[in-house]
Formats: sequence, C-alpha cells, structure tokens
Amino acid sequence: MPSERGGTNEHSGRSAADLSDLAAIAAAHYQAGRLFEAQAAYRAAMAADPANLAVTQNLGVIAAALGRYQDAIDLFDRVIALKPRHVPAHYNRALALLSLGQRRAAIAGLSRVCALQPEHYDAHRALGFLWLAETDRGRALDHFARTYELRRGDDRSNLAGRSLTHATRDKLLHDAEQFRFLAAGKRDGQRFAALARAYEDVARNFPEHLEKLSDRQSERLGDNYNGPINFHAAPEVAGHALNARRDLGALLDAFGAGGAGAIYFDDLLTPEALSRLSAFLLESTIWHDFSHIGGFVASYIEDGLACPLVLQIADEIRMTFSDLLAGHPLSQAWVFKGLKPASAIDVHADDGAITVNFWITPDAANLKPERGGLVVELLPPPRDWAMTGYEADQERVVSFLAQNPHDRLTVPYRENRAVLFRSRFFHRSDAPEFAPGYEHHRINLTFIYGRHDAAVPQKDEGSPAGWLGRSEYQN
Repeated sequence: MPSERGGTNEHSGRSAADLSDLAAIAAAHYQAGRLFEAQAAYRAAMAADPANLAVTQNLGVIAAALGRYQDAIDLFDRVIALKPRHVPAHYNRALALLSLGQRRAAIAGLSRVCALQPEHYDAHRALGFLWLAETDRGRALDHFARTYELRRGDDRSNLAGRSLTHATRDKLLHDAEQFRFLAAGKRDGQRFAALARAYEDVARNFPEHLEKLSDRQSERLGDNYNGPINFHAAPEVAGHALNARRDLGALLDAFGAGGAGAIYFDDLLTPEALSRLSAFLLESTIWHDFSHIGGFVASYIEDGLACPLVLQIADEIRMTFSDLLAGHPLSQAWVFKGLKPASAIDVHADDGAITVNFWITPDAANLKPERGGLVVELLPPPRDWAMTGYEADQERVVSFLAQNPHDRLTVPYRENRAVLFRSRFFHRSDAPEFAPGYEHHRINLTFIYGRHDAAVPQKDEGSPAGWLGRSEYQN
C-alpha cells in the first residue's frame, strides 16, 4: 500500500505525495473519459507501488472499459489474491466475465458479491436480469425483491433519493385516489380512507412542481410515504400467460418485410393473465416514480413492478418471439400511468434492441377509439448517436425527423394490444384522451430486450467509459 504522504516509497524513490498526485491525475482523466491518459497515469503509479490495491483495481476498471476484459480479470484477480473479501474487485470481475459471454461464471461471481455484502444493490439487480435470462424466474424474483427492499423497505438507504422526501400535487392526489379505490374494497377500508384524507390534506396547498415535504407534511403522510403500503399478489397463471399465436409466422414476416422493424397485434395476454395484471396495477402502491416525466407516475422492475406474473409475461414474450429475442434477454421493464386525460409521452427512443409495449386499461376509458395509442417513426438515429436524456433530446429528435423523410406506424389504442419494434425507432403517444377517474388512467407496460449495441446489460451509455465498474475513487 502507499506509504504516508510526504514519505518515500521504498520501491521507486517516489514520495507518497507523488503517488497521490498520479492517482488524482488518473482519476480526473477517467472521469473525463480520457481512458488512455488515465491508464498511463495509473501504470506509472503501479510501477512505483505494485502492491497498491486501489491502483490495481482502477487499472482493471479501465482495461474493462477499453474492452480488454481478460486483462481486467487478471488485474482483479491480483487484488482478490491480496484481499479475498475485496467486494469491488469481485463485482468488476463478474461484469468482465459477463462481457466475455460467460454468464454462469458471472452469476457465480455476483452471488459471491451478495454473500460478502448483502446490501449490494447493483449485484442483486444484475442477478435479477441474469437469472431471468436463464429462465429461472424464481431466483430472478428473489433478487428483484431484494432491490425493492433496499430501496423502500426496512433496509432502505438513499437509493430511492428524493422520492421518499419530496412530492408533487399530482403524485399526492394520485395516491389519495388509489387509497379511495382500495378503501371501497378492502377489509381495512377505514385505514385507506384515513390515508386518503391525509394525502388530500397535504395536496390541498402543495405546489404542482417537485418540492420537499415539510416535517409537518411528512408526519401527516406517515412513515410509509411512497413505500409498499399495499402489494396485491399477482402469482403466475397456470399454463401460459400469453395467448397462442397462430399468426406468429405472419407477424415475423411483417417485422422483417423491407426492414420495417415494427408490428402490432391484439390479445397478447390470456383473459386470466390480463385480469390479474390489471388488479395488481390498480391495487399495488408501486407508483413510486413521479418526477421522470411530467403528468405520469411509473414503476420499474427493480422498484416494485417485479412480481411472478410480470416475470412470467416477460419470459413468455421472449420465448414466443424467440426468432427475434433469443439473443436479447430482458434489460429493463417499466409501467407508466397517465394522470391526466391527455397525458402524453413525447418522442424518444429506448436504449435496447427490441421494445414491446402493451396496454391494459379497458377500451371504454379511451374517448378517441382511433387515437390514443403509439406512433412509431420508422427511422433510427445514426448508430453512434448517444441519447442524453428524455427532455434534453427533444429538440434534436424533432429536427432530425423533420429533415429525414421516412415512414411511420400509427397504432390506435386497444386494451391488450402490443406493439413490437426496434428500440431505437423514435416513438411517442398518439394524442390520448381518456376519461377521468382512477380506473380510467391510461396504463402502458414496456419491456426492453437486449441493447442496441449488443452490449451486456451492465453497460451505461451515460458514463464516460461506458462501464459501471467500481473503482477506489468513485463514491
């Protein structure tokens, strides 16, 4: 390990201050995305102090970010040999194995991480998706249940961030509306009615924009604000959750015809699966995300959406459309609910290979039967066009579409209708107009399969190196 700052390293004659400066320079280069410069600085530090675990660890992270996964594994192994319980090295080693296509070895490595550090959120999340890729839905659900616990349960830390301490008027009114719905059909209806009154009281003078709850408001809402207050069981259905598709061949032909890359079809779920899924989404207080897109609340697979039925549906979609999805495991899933009759999501693209979007709100709620669904622009952006964010991309996307002639697929809204398309196609809501009332909110579920760049799920397009490895200098 480095000697004390101001001392001299016995191997090289460099002072500890010099080594610290080299590490700081390397860290700055890495954070700015200058990987080769960071690597050079770390190698200089490593030459001066070969036993420095932080330097070795960070060189491994950079090697992985540069795609030299076996070199990265060798460096992480060196760290583990000196410190067998070094969690970041075990975690990064598992990610590198996954990048080499060694999924089972990666699962073993991530399981070791969870054994060493049971609260390691990223490892549990990765294992949830990996076990689902292995079609082991039970193990996948165990890990997604753990991520939910770490975000919202008794073991929660700051993972859920401001969603536990902030609110908007729409969020509070939605939750009050849900409590009113639950009060009408539950044995403990008085409890839900009391919660509804409390939320309505706080909402009465609360602003529409995101704002921190005061101590008095937090006390009025209770300790379980934006938590799992009610979770409606949604077990798997016997047999299949998806209807058998006699038109599968025709759908696959249409998807590939002329490179179209987008299709839609009705009756995705069996009546029993649709009924169970609807009840789960109406009764479960999982609508934790309220600041991602204005006018909506949402839930993600690692933050409340995961249940046996949802995982069964995701798994069966992949099996049904195996010609398209066999090489693309599920990489994310979410559900969005529009809070206003005309709540719409603007044009955007998904970071995946294939997107499956479907709706569950009954058709009677849709006031414009030939609208209210989805518009898919059959034109992907250039392959190297990195998405920076939903709102940040809007102007650029609109300009790109206007300047490039293309076809589009307009899909009218229907309950239990699914749209399957290439994730990089820009898409948007098609002028929704839904009836008011809790049971009439427009709800869409989205499953993202694979990545558009064929990379593994732990990559992060937003990071300078495209790598979510753990380094010694990162928070």
